[in-house]
Amino acid sequence: MVEIFRGSYIESMNIKNLLENNGISVFIANEYMSNIQPWSVSAGGNDPAVLKVLEKDMADSQVIIDSYNKGEYNLTV
Repeated sequence: MVEIFRGSYIESMNIKNLLENNGISVFIANEYMSNIQPWSVSAGGNDPAVLKVLEKDMADSQVIIDSYNKGEYNLTV
């Protein structure tokens, strides 16, 4: 598995849902601790949740994440 995104818990959940809705399996490293005690999994608690996908899904995942970052999904946090 390869790391595809690192960010806040809420933003990671948005991206996880987008990826899964497009048929991409996602693993979330630090899923619970990033929400409970983010400072214990990353320095200063910055970007504690890490999303990982299979290498074969990396290119498709990046397209979805780029679209998300450009605001094309019209999601609010």
